[in-house]
Amino acid sequence: MENETMPERGTKFCPRCNSIVETEVIFDYHIEEHCNEDIQGGGVQVKLSKCLRCKEPFLTEVDYNYIEDNYWENSSIQLYPNTENEAIKNCPKIVINPYQEALKCYKAQAYDACVIMCRKGIEVICIDKGEHKGSLVTKLKNMRENGILEGTLFNWTDELRLIGNDGAHSHEQIVTQRDANDSLDFFDALITYLYHLVDKYNKLKNRRIN
Repeated sequence: MENETMPERGTKFCPRCNSIVETEVIFDYHIEEHCNEDIQGGGVQVKLSKCLRCKEPFLTEVDYNYIEDNYWENSSIQLYPNTENEAIKNCPKIVINPYQEALKCYKAQAYDACVIMCRKGIEVICIDKGEHKGSLVTKLKNMRENGILEGTLFNWTDELRLIGNDGAHSHEQIVTQRDANDSLDFFDALITYLYHLVDKYNKLKNRRIN
């Protein structure tokens, strides 16, 4: 009986398990973009793999080159699940830093620290939008009155403020993984709205006027 080829295995961060897990490739597809008589070339490989703990799927795109039997990766992009908001690229550095720190804390299962960084993120968003004075509650109310935050977003940010307070000050209220995950989702949505969708809407209006 011939020996079966063992499936390729590796490690990835699984958002469902919230930890580094072992993964197994269950399908891969190659697109050869250039080659030279099968000796030198390169292309793109798309890998579908799964978490061996919870079966969460991963889709990865790998750009590679080879010379004879020597193979190396130029870049690797995780297409799914995407764990970082693309809109963050449009944010000022004072917003990017707490966002990235909140993600690091969540992945390290430091949930109190995660919600505290989300709260800090709201604080620096207020500063970036011109609100420098008063408590965070006052700043958020001013942003609502000035039309920067509509009703639902204001409620989300206020809830983030309260969860962040629990993480920083409460010795009785336990911040769970679900609390931290929800905080990240709301922080993510706030960034998407303020630094991506508002800009896209303004550009759309200008195109239609002109």
